[in-house]
This record gives sequence, C-alpha cells and structure tokens, in this order.
Amino acid sequence: MTDFDSVELDLASRDAACLWHPATHFRDLESLPPLPIAAAEGCELITSAGERILDGISSWWTCLHGHGHPRIVEAVSKQAARLDHVMFAGFTHAPAVELAERLLAHAPREASGESAYGKVFYSDCGSASIEVAMKLSFQSHLQRGEPQRRRFATLANSYHGETMGALSVCGADAYRELFSPLLLDVVQLPAPNFPGHRHADLAEGRGHDDAAADAACALLDAHAHELSALLIEPVVQCAGKMAMTGTGYYARICEHAQSLGIHVIADEIAVGFGRTGRLLTTDWTSLRPDMICLSKGLSGGVLPLAATLLRRGFEDDFKGAPSRSFMHSHTFTGNPVACAAGVASFDMLVDERIPALAPKIAAMARALESVAADCPEVRAWRQAGFIGALELEVDAEAVAGGRLGLALRRAALEAGVLLRPLHDTIYWMPPLIAGEAEIERLREASVKAIRQVCRAGESTKTHHRR
Repeated sequence: MTDFDSVELDLASRDAACLWHPATHFRDLESLPPLPIAAAEGCELITSAGERILDGISSWWTCLHGHGHPRIVEAVSKQAARLDHVMFAGFTHAPAVELAERLLAHAPREASGESAYGKVFYSDCGSASIEVAMKLSFQSHLQRGEPQRRRFATLANSYHGETMGALSVCGADAYRELFSPLLLDVVQLPAPNFPGHRHADLAEGRGHDDAAADAACALLDAHAHELSALLIEPVVQCAGKMAMTGTGYYARICEHAQSLGIHVIADEIAVGFGRTGRLLTTDWTSLRPDMICLSKGLSGGVLPLAATLLRRGFEDDFKGAPSRSFMHSHTFTGNPVACAAGVASFDMLVDERIPALAPKIAAMARALESVAADCPEVRAWRQAGFIGALELEVDAEAVAGGRLGLALRRAALEAGVLLRPLHDTIYWMPPLIAGEAEIERLREASVKAIRQVCRAGESTKTHHRR
C-alpha cells in the first residue's frame, strides 16, 4: 500500500465516522463512498491518490474560472490579510461597494439606458437570497397597503433552495413533499419543457408554449389579488433535470405578472454569470424583474456569497419610520473576503470568459449530438449556452437496482470525469474555461457511462432519438 492509499483510506474512514453528507443516501455510501480530494487545479479535482478528475459540473455549478485561479487566490489572500470580516450593519468596505457597483452597472437596463436596478442586498447562499426576496416582496406590499398579498406563485418542477421559505416555492415534489406540512401554500403554474431545446432557441421570442403560458397567465389572473410575487428560474430548471422552458414563456408570464402588480423574482442563482452565454439568462429577453437572486458563481465558486438585486426605487417602500425597516440580517453579510473574490471573478467574467464562449458553446453542441448519435439510449439532447443535457430512454427501475443516476455517476468517475446525473438525465456544466479537450472528455465519459450502465444485462429498453 502506498502512502497515498493509506492517506485516502484513513480520511475516508474518519469521514464515515463523523460526517453526514448532503443529498446522500447512507446505503449508497457502501458502493460509492465520498472520494477524498486533496487539491484542485483548473478544470480538475485531484484525489489524495494523485488521480485527476475533470469537474464536469463545476462543483455544483459554482466554479466559473477553474479551481485555484491565481487572480482570485491573490484577491482572497490580500483581502484576508487586510480585513477579514466586519459586521455589515453600521459599517462598509471597498470590496462590497465595488462588487455592488459592478452588478448594478451590468444588470438589465431601462429603455432610457439607465440601469434598472438601484440596490444590492447581500446574503450568504442561494436559499438565503430567495428568502430575502420573498420577505422584501411581502413587506413592500404590506407597507403599500396590500396586506392580502401574502402568497407566492412558482412553476411546476422548479427548485429554489432548501431552507423553509425557499423550499416552499419549489415545484418539485422530490424536495418538498416530505416537509409539505411545514411549508407555505403556493400557487403552482404549469411550465413547458422543450426536450430538444437548442442554444439558438434562446433568441428572444423562441420557445413559446402557448397552452402552458395561457394556463399560467389564467392562474395569475385568478390569484392576482393575493399574490405577492412570482418566483421563476429563467429558461433552465437546473435541479429539475435541466428542463428548458424557453425564453418566450419566461417573457410572457413575467410581463403578465408585473401587469397585475405581482413582483417577479428571477432566480439566476444557477443560470447567471455566463452559463447561458450572456451575463444573465434574463439578458436574452427585454425583461426587468423586480428582484434578481444571485449566488453560486458570484464569488467565482470560492466562498459562500449571495446577492439580491432590487429594482431602482424599490427601497422607497421601506423609508420613513424605523418600523418600516427591513429587519433581516446574516452574520457574514457582505463578507470582505468573499466580495473581493467576487470582484476578481466578475472582472474576468466580463472581460475574458463571456466574449470567448461562442465557439465553446458550438463545440458542446457537436459533442452532445455525437453522444446521441453513438448511444441510441439518448432520447433527446438539449442545450442553453454552456449547459448541456442528455435525456435517456431506459427502464430506470430495471437498471442498477433503480439507482440509475448513482450508477452513471460511478461509471463516469471510473472514466475520470465528475458527473452527477439527475436520474435519467446526464448534464454538463463545466467551468467556463473548459475548451474542446475538456468537452471531448465529457463526451467520452458520457458515452462510456451510458454503454456500461444502460446495456448491462441487456435489460434496457432503447430506441433512436427522434
């Protein structure tokens, strides 16, 4: 046994003795225990044994510039030495101001060309930014004399986080059903799903589903008097098997909600920061949501950080007597080190990453199409920017004891790539620095995983992609 092997085994056993991992079934740990990671560099994770694994999902959609990017490392190091933390109630600092200025300057604009957004409220994770937006919406209506507006609308199959408020507005039963007795009663709207969505479909006006939009707007009409806000993931429902709902639907129901005095809260936590080819996915439309929630890639994937952007003038409802203040706080709100990482990340994103995405998006499309051509198990593939998904046609209960996603993940790891399939859907969301070599590794690992898992025992039902 090598020194690397002993270190890995020791860490794995110590982990098993004391840790409870998220989104993990205890029984699954027997066949796929947590893999000790000692370091990370660029698009790769490095195990304690020195093996390199391509991070095909950006470590849960956070890593934009690759791991350990020197500009972010330098920004974090310098800021930690200068000012590590200070409470954000009654104090401020340059990194928080500079990041907020950048966010507002690049947010959607009014027809006049002026930024449509005037304030940034920091928090420390995506769920928290959603909770902030929900509370702001309710309190705003309350202080405008509309106390009856206390419900929220959300989309079927949506995901917004797992704290109680954020979980309440999730439309996916897999996350909320168990806790439903504890959750808010929401209005759930039908959402379309375009299994063959292509990147070109992001152009404004494409991706309409009139039946779903008509039904959604009718529900908004019926509940307008009691609705505080509509929460929506623009175009891609990431945790919902990367379902793609289309910009046409997104634009129509958001515009209709705002015409009824219902706030629109755009959840760009996963799809913002260049993931769909523009800074925000909302930028594919002319929409100006009342609030935009950001996290994950906000710090470049280095530190916990979230922000809720507010439409210009939204804060007016909170001015006046102290009782009208928004009494919400997090201990690490506006943490200087996290904000410094965010500034460095944002500048690289705008100056380098987004301008270079077009050929990478085209390369991903070719790779997705190639997997579908090589694997008749692929029923459909879809793409929005640098997000790709392969939907499989399999008997999910007959394959891998019903643990299809886990089996595919294990097979991909054996091929040197981190994928975390959502049951029958393999998705790719690599760091934005990934190039054709990394995309080819994603393609090869996906083909190997599909063939290895779905053809085991010849128990899979397959047919060619329509």
